[in-house]
This record gives sequence, C-alpha cells and structure tokens, in this order.
Amino acid sequence: MTPAQQAELRQAAHERPDCAAALAAKDCEALAVLLSVGRTCGNEREVGYGTIIETIGLEAGNQLIDFLKAAEPMRHVMPLLDQGRLRIGSPLVQSTLQSLVGGPIDQTDADALCALGLKPDPLTAREVAEALFHEDGSEK
Repeated sequence: MTPAQQAELRQAAHERPDCAAALAAKDCEALAVLLSVGRTCGNEREVGYGTIIETIGLEAGNQLIDFLKAAEPMRHVMPLLDQGRLRIGSPLVQSTLQSLVGGPIDQTDADALCALGLKPDPLTAREVAEALFHEDGSEK
C-alpha cells in the first residue's frame, strides 16, 4: 500500500463513525472488515460480444457494439471483442465505458458492464495496522 493509500485509509477510519470504537480499541481486524465494505479492484475477466449482450440486453448490447465498430479509435479494440479477450477490469476499459454514458449506453448499462471487471479487495488487519499505527502502537 502506498503512503497516499495509507493516508486515505487513515482519513476514512477517522471520519467514519462506525470505525470509532474499533479505532479506539486498536482492533485492526474489525477495522479491516469495516473499511473493506465496497472495496473492489479490477479482475482479469475477458469478455466478448456475448457477455455484453447477456449483461445489458440485446438492444443496448447491439447499440454499443455497433457504436464501437463504427468508432475509428476503437479499431484495435474490436479484435479483442471479436475473440472474447477484452479485459473488462482494465482501468482503461472501465473509464472508456463510463465515458460512453449518454451516448450508446446509459449509466446503468455502464455500471453493469464495469461490475463484470471488479472483484472484492478486502483489507487485511496488517494493512490497516501499517496504515494507522506506528510500531509502538501509537496512532500515525
């Protein structure tokens, strides 16, 4: 975990009322559970046309695929979709999908497709301890 990520974790732990008791008790296990809720990171899942259509439906899926096929900047992306090898968890793919909201897809469809590329990213008690406390147990 980078120093910036540790600082964000410290801030979250201090700002969230549900963390107050665990923070006071220096209960890193409990803090890890609380602070892990909703944390995700990209996975390695690869998708193609079928997954897009299954996820957002035939009409929206076809609209998105047709848009991508017609978009010159996507010319090197299309072979990956053709082969079912587009890494949906890639930060580039995730941000590109979000940028298409209001165009070929709506926010619900973008979120559904992006969710395919995410997996839980729970914190460990050790990560919490290293972010919040010095070796002597005092708070950072």
